[in-house]
Amino acid sequence: YTQYTDFDVSRAVVQGTQEYTATIRDIDAIAVQLKKLQANNIPILWRPLHEAGGKWFWWGAKGSAACKSLYHILYDRITNYHKINNLIWSWSSPEADWYPGNSMVDTIGFDSYPGSNNYICQDAVFNQLNQIVGGKKMIQLTENGPIPNMETCLRGGIKWGLFMSWSDLVFSQNSMDHIKAVYNS
Repeated sequence: YTQYTDFDVSRAVVQGTQEYTATIRDIDAIAVQLKKLQANNIPILWRPLHEAGGKWFWWGAKGSAACKSLYHILYDRITNYHKINNLIWSWSSPEADWYPGNSMVDTIGFDSYPGSNNYICQDAVFNQLNQIVGGKKMIQLTENGPIPNMETCLRGGIKWGLFMSWSDLVFSQNSMDHIKAVYNS
């Protein structure tokens, strides 16, 4: 979290700085692990720099330009330098000015926490994300507490590609009847 570090992302994107060197070192370290998965033909849903527009994580603390620069460095280093090709790049921040671009993103998503037992479809955010990507990418609920009522969503044209309920919130923010209904849909 931003409040627990003094790491400056605006310096991490400038070659020659200590922060840049540390960033490249960390990217290279994770690339070693990703290559193991690639060697075994395991695809990875990869969601770096999530919730950037919220600014509560260090990668979003200095604004969209620095964050997008970091994403571009990460994408280039992973795909071009390390030749890793088993990643499905997922962006999860709904602000258009933070979006790194369709050429570097495979899916776009939103982290949804509207409150316990609130099964709304999040139509406005879905449509906002669809507009950002020009209708060219799968749209996901990349994190959620309550699971939207999928029947209602589908009737309304809101076609979430997937949802990923946050571990303990599955049972604390959804009724058992709702969970059964979603998974039996």
